[in-house]
Amino acid sequence: MPGESDEWTVAGLYTYPVKSCQGVALQSSAVTATGLQYDRLWMLVDARSGRFVTQRQHPRLALIQVSINEKHGMLELNAPGMSILQVALHPTDLGAQVPVRVWYDTVMGRRCSADADAWVTQFVGKPTHLLYKDPDCPRLVSRYVPEKCAPQAGFADVFPLHVTTSPSLADVNSRVPSKLTHTHFRPNIVLSHPHALPYEEERWTRIEIGRDAWSLFITSRTPRCSMPNVDLELGKMREDKEPMTSMRTFRCVDPGSPSFVCFGMQAAPQSTGHTVWVGDSVVVR
Repeated sequence: MPGESDEWTVAGLYTYPVKSCQGVALQSSAVTATGLQYDRLWMLVDARSGRFVTQRQHPRLALIQVSINEKHGMLELNAPGMSILQVALHPTDLGAQVPVRVWYDTVMGRRCSADADAWVTQFVGKPTHLLYKDPDCPRLVSRYVPEKCAPQAGFADVFPLHVTTSPSLADVNSRVPSKLTHTHFRPNIVLSHPHALPYEEERWTRIEIGRDAWSLFITSRTPRCSMPNVDLELGKMREDKEPMTSMRTFRCVDPGSPSFVCFGMQAAPQSTGHTVWVGDSVVVR
């Protein structure tokens, strides 16, 4: 088409400040030690078991809207039937330290406030804490990354960044009963190309973004849990278990995890201090 770019570009940017709650669409973001700014620095934790709380157990978390109020330095949470909760974007008065297990890692969090705990407890329906990632206890990521790369993660499952592409989503949408958006798969960076084939990203090892060509290492496919089955408007698991039932017929493709549906790629920045913008050009390696 006239004027159509024949290169990969950044088509979308998303940060998810509170793990498993709604994301925030961005036009630009700083690249920090733990990924895009504010990404998964907060998390809900079961006050009794100490386990992190996600849409897998509580799909209603999909209804919690998250806003970043830079002007007033606040993170704002809103949900049906709830008042707006505000917590500091850059907290200095940190509460008690709480160790929590995030898959393979024990990650240190800090209690936000009694008011925050009361808010999430009321919404979830059982005693729950809202934790902030302890900035004094880095969570290093060492698996599948080059030695010269020393990424960190907040409360993300493993890696600090998740990348999806529009050609791959289009292929999935041609095979599942209901159309999906990228938000069903919770990417940080969405890439687009007018002529690329689906799943080309699975052959990449590195991408360079923007004029200063800062690099992301592409580390592995993303094995999916049941969260794409959540109806994001209702906050309920779909009874037909779609799209994962359909995707299981064509996306169990990783030799190391043959029983897992895979979509998207995990990634880690080679360095920080950059800014990524929607519309940035991308070179794949």
